[in-house]
Amino acid sequence: MPGRKPLPTQLKLVKGTARSHRLNPDEPQPVVATPDPPEHLDEAAAAKFTEMAALLARHGVMTELDVGALARYVVIWRRWLEAEAEVKRRGPVVKTVGGNIIQNPFLAVANKCLAQMGQIESEFGMTPSSRTRVRMAEPSKTRDPFEDYLNRGSSA
Repeated sequence: MPGRKPLPTQLKLVKGTARSHRLNPDEPQPVVATPDPPEHLDEAAAAKFTEMAALLARHGVMTELDVGALARYVVIWRRWLEAEAEVKRRGPVVKTVGGNIIQNPFLAVANKCLAQMGQIESEFGMTPSSRTRVRMAEPSKTRDPFEDYLNRGSSA
């Protein structure tokens, strides 16, 4: 579908851009959780998953539905670490068997991983610029029509 990706209702409420006539009443409302890492992750990736899941849950961002996205993040993170180690070991440029000097292929892998990590970090609000788009509204003295919705997460 062309155009902007729709924002989740929770993000619209936090940003203060929610309009009752535009909200999806049937939108799933997952509960904040700290899920276990998927079994396919290696030990280092699983440890990073657990660390990041706890951090994201503390900030109200992690749910059971986000396991796949966070697993992709830690897999890419591990690949980035491995590529960076090879760049450090061999340098940013290498000689081919024919004697030509080229960019280290691991540098391209590292750069691609950084771009992919940046996209996922933005989805989770883990970058300074993605956090600036989220603002908390001052609590009103009168009952807000979204009060039940906002307070629902704090009673769970």
